[in-house]
Amino acid sequence: MRRNTLPGTLQVLCAVALIGSAGCTTSDPTNQVQYFPLVFTDFMAAQPLVVPAPSTQVFRDQASWDVFWQAHTTLAGPAPVVDFTQDMLIAVFWGAQGSGCFSFINAIVQVRARVDGVNTLGVIEVDIGPLPPLGTCATPVNPFQVVSIEATISQVDFVGLVPT
Repeated sequence: MRRNTLPGTLQVLCAVALIGSAGCTTSDPTNQVQYFPLVFTDFMAAQPLVVPAPSTQVFRDQASWDVFWQAHTTLAGPAPVVDFTQDMLIAVFWGAQGSGCFSFINAIVQVRARVDGVNTLGVIEVDIGPLPPLGTCATPVNPFQVVSIEATISQVDFVGLVPT
């Protein structure tokens, strides 16, 4: 029975080229990537936001959330309060998309922690799916989704169909 290993020539090329453990599949446990799904919930208090340009954002403190809120809503007053000692906000903005019925949408497919031999604290991956239908209303829309997850210091990477 043959194990799942690279052909001999490819193993030698990996070693000679010094690609490192990330470029070669071996039995080294530090080279194995593991994914752990994370619980996320829609942060519905973000509905008044209007963000005309595509972007992704991570908010880890009230001050940066307040500044963003003031720049992207016409409502008077501070941003909705978030206990950033417990939670953080992750946001995906698609920018102006013509007209439709919906601005707050569900397109984040999954939020997961990616742990490997290099990133032992893990990297948070936000997997973005396709922009769903926005409806046939004649209202200008800037679709977005803001979710809350448990606070972490880990890096956040956006993967999948990231708006640009």
